[in-house]
Amino acid sequence: MRKIFVDTAALIALGNQRDDLHEQARDIQKQLAKLSVQFVTTNLVIAEYCNAFSSIKLRHIAISTVESIFISKRWQYIHIDETLMQQGYVLYNKMIDKSWGLVDCSSIVLAKQMQIQEIFTADHHFEQAGFEILLK
Repeated sequence: MRKIFVDTAALIALGNQRDDLHEQARDIQKQLAKLSVQFVTTNLVIAEYCNAFSSIKLRHIAISTVESIFISKRWQYIHIDETLMQQGYVLYNKMIDKSWGLVDCSSIVLAKQMQIQEIFTADHHFEQAGFEILLK
């Protein structure tokens, strides 16, 4: 089964109708829903997403999205444990010429370990790391 890593930028675009990439993200989501695809994300991405949607007006969207991720068989939710966090930090420390955050670095390490090539995001950091981003 084809695996696609889902980053915070895609979740935000999907959940926020005012986001410039909302319509494009919804179109991509609809296309992927028709295919044999497993979506992969992490606890750190979920935390970033919930932080972005922490206002009272948006919180219900985050709660609904996260609960859907937790129960769906099409989603694989991976906990970034101490080992993955340390590997992400090594990449973060190594890439001092890039503005990659620790969450992105941990996601990059995980995606490489899982041999995932496609990232549902608009974040060009993943493109810099050699992945194909789906939201442009």
